[in-house]
Amino acid sequence: MKRTILISLICMPFFLHAEANRLDRKSNDYKYTSLGIHFIESDKSGFAINLSIDLPGAFYATIERKAEGVNYKKESYDKVVDTARFGFHKGVGDLLGNINSGDVNLKIKNLFDVFAEVGIKTSDFDGERFNFQGDDSHASFVAGIRFGNSNYWEGKIFVDASKEAIIVDSGAPVCEALSCPPYDAQLSDDSDKKFGVGILYNINKRSAVFIEASSSKVIENSFKLGYQLNF
Repeated sequence: MKRTILISLICMPFFLHAEANRLDRKSNDYKYTSLGIHFIESDKSGFAINLSIDLPGAFYATIERKAEGVNYKKESYDKVVDTARFGFHKGVGDLLGNINSGDVNLKIKNLFDVFAEVGIKTSDFDGERFNFQGDDSHASFVAGIRFGNSNYWEGKIFVDASKEAIIVDSGAPVCEALSCPPYDAQLSDDSDKKFGVGILYNINKRSAVFIEASSSKVIENSFKLGYQLNF
């Protein structure tokens, strides 16, 4: 028994080193060119498809289409949200550089990536069920950090700030005909602030799976489970 434990302790560092480099990537080689699909579970289920493209320098672009309140049997939805954002990412060491204080020169390592995205989000409601009133296009801003080892497990912490179009029943009739939509769709007055965390596992150089959870001030908390194809 003692011999087994001793052999395990000796072999463990070699196993961890092999696992940490199994995809032959740098530990902070986070992928910003990818195609992903994920399923959303909150008060109303949905799904989304997103594309991210790495651009020259430290920039990248993302587009996403998300359907919420999907009824697969009736082939209907509550709303579709299209988002396009322009992003910037940088290792924290490259961002801060060296810290000098007297005779001390401290070099900051790239322990994690800092990222920020800004763009526009548009909400399209099911015209047969909802009478939309208000501005359906508004700014979208996301910022956070990515950390972990890109050879296997990665983590993400982020904040998403933008107005959220929510569906409410005002109580007032839209019109008297039976074919009229029964609900009003109303844009929230205040910007929503979503705080989220995500975990991604790189299966191989091309494939990864991820899970994500986020809280919201306007809508229900949501959980995402998805697959990502890296390029």
